[in-house]
Amino acid sequence: PGHRNFVPHMIGGASQAEIGVLVISAKRGEFEAGFEKGGQTREHALLAKTVGIRSLIVVINKMDDSTVEWAKERYDECVNKLTPYLKQVGWSTKDVHFMPLSGLTGINMKERVPKSTCPWWDGPSFFEFLDNMKPPERLLDAPLRMPINNKFRDMGTVIMGKVEAGVVKKGDVVMVMPNKVEVEV
Repeated sequence: PGHRNFVPHMIGGASQAEIGVLVISAKRGEFEAGFEKGGQTREHALLAKTVGIRSLIVVINKMDDSTVEWAKERYDECVNKLTPYLKQVGWSTKDVHFMPLSGLTGINMKERVPKSTCPWWDGPSFFEFLDNMKPPERLLDAPLRMPINNKFRDMGTVIMGKVEAGVVKKGDVVMVMPNKVEVEV
């Protein structure tokens, strides 16, 4: 973060994703700094929606910090501050999922958080949640639709994008819009 090459690569990667993971800090002061006007939490949530990510997992990280200690009140405070902003930028509540974890210790990442650590969380672990997500439906019978987000010239022209509908195979002739140029894959 902060390096000028980071932003274009982040946007390029995010534009090809189906699911976004927004990691925010529950630590006192860090959450507020990221969420205040101009903070990166707001920018990343808006960017994720803008580039077409369909589902957002918001992990409230650093729940094990000494200023938090897995407190439900702090978790709820973060969720209640984020939710109105996420709705404002276009996220539907059914497409946003919140969960607490500690990235440093790995608690609630692979295995569920123990009740002795966090008695109020009954949800899945992060990996369990990812494993149980339904893959998006693909329109395989529709015409090819692939927004192009990057191109390279190396032994011909190589393009990058995300296939949103249809199927493409080597040897296919496709039309590149808006110029209506036919190219062979």
